[in-house]
Amino acid sequence: MTLPDGWRTKTIRDLATINYGRDPRAILSDDGEYPVYGTSGSERWGTGYLYDGESIILGRKGTIERVHFASGRFWTIDTAYFLSDFGESVPKWLYYSLCGRDLRALNEATGVPSLSRDVLYKLKTPTPPPPEQAKIAEVLSTVDRAIGQTEAVIAKQQRIRTGLMQDLLTRGIDKHGNLRSEETHEFKNSPLGRIPAEWEPTPFGSCGRWFSGGTPSKAVRRFWGGNVPWICPKDMKQFELRDSIDRLTDQAVSAGTRLMPVGTVFIVIRGMILAHTFPVGISTAQVAFNQDVKAIVPKDGVLGRYLAYWLSSRSHEFLKLATSATHGTKRFDMDELHAVPIGVPLPEEQERIVAIFDKQQALIDWLHGTAEKLRAQKRGLMQDLLTGNRRVTILLESREAVTA
Repeated sequence: MTLPDGWRTKTIRDLATINYGRDPRAILSDDGEYPVYGTSGSERWGTGYLYDGESIILGRKGTIERVHFASGRFWTIDTAYFLSDFGESVPKWLYYSLCGRDLRALNEATGVPSLSRDVLYKLKTPTPPPPEQAKIAEVLSTVDRAIGQTEAVIAKQQRIRTGLMQDLLTRGIDKHGNLRSEETHEFKNSPLGRIPAEWEPTPFGSCGRWFSGGTPSKAVRRFWGGNVPWICPKDMKQFELRDSIDRLTDQAVSAGTRLMPVGTVFIVIRGMILAHTFPVGISTAQVAFNQDVKAIVPKDGVLGRYLAYWLSSRSHEFLKLATSATHGTKRFDMDELHAVPIGVPLPEEQERIVAIFDKQQALIDWLHGTAEKLRAQKRGLMQDLLTGNRRVTILLESREAVTA
């Protein structure tokens, strides 16, 4: 690789000192004021510190591919390294440089992944002069701040959505757009507690027709590689389902694979994914689905999107209903799931509630898209700036001209 003018190939040994972390048990405390860093970042708090200043945390054992930047006083645990004595290297620039490396490729262990200090010291790095390092770090830090700010807005909007779900799915909204309350509207007792008088408590299982999916034979090649989305748990990362990793052909559908209409609600009923999340989705195209997913076609008077949002709002509760089957795989007792009561407003009120949720969801989706664009921009900048394919020299020259 040909380096730009003024750049040199240096090793990590030339750029910093790699220090071992230490067992933190003696200093761990909920009342501690110093962050305790491990391979996953700042994990706990302690009453003591090992280092004071800007540093980089690298995994020594376990999760060796993660890189973290630290500043101020902190402790590093004994399964991680921290860097010091940067000399003429800018810590934040070196942090970004290491973020762009595949540190897993340096693993020499056959069991638990581990990085030796000697191997890290020999890692070669294209190195610009310190002023250019500082400008590269400044540019990438600016993008990182934008990503962090966007993620903070996403978290805020998700909290707002959670609050909206709690209010609208238990109290509803009247025809004037006002949130119902017992001071202004009539409520009644129900298995759900106090609900608006117009609502009907209904067993969840009675809200529509339920269908089971299946997997066409993988041995029949003519069934696979077509244009029909085939939904399985790994595809249910989005609320609106219109795509999938695997696709079926029309021949698979003709052979008996069930094709569900637009507006069908899907939930995952079996699989390891239920140990952590309760995926819910609604189809925006005709889709087929596998046996680990249930499909619900809402009955007349129940909107699919209302049902899907209600399911999402109760996800944590439903996870508690999942039990372990063979090999630790989680599954639902469908009878128990069917018996859960849901408050069903009149269709026009469901539409008002759904419209509010859709607006909030659209904002969150847009913010996620913005964050992903920023992350892609950062990846491109790292590829260009850390290799010298694009220089920040012009920015440095502009600054020097202004201050001259």
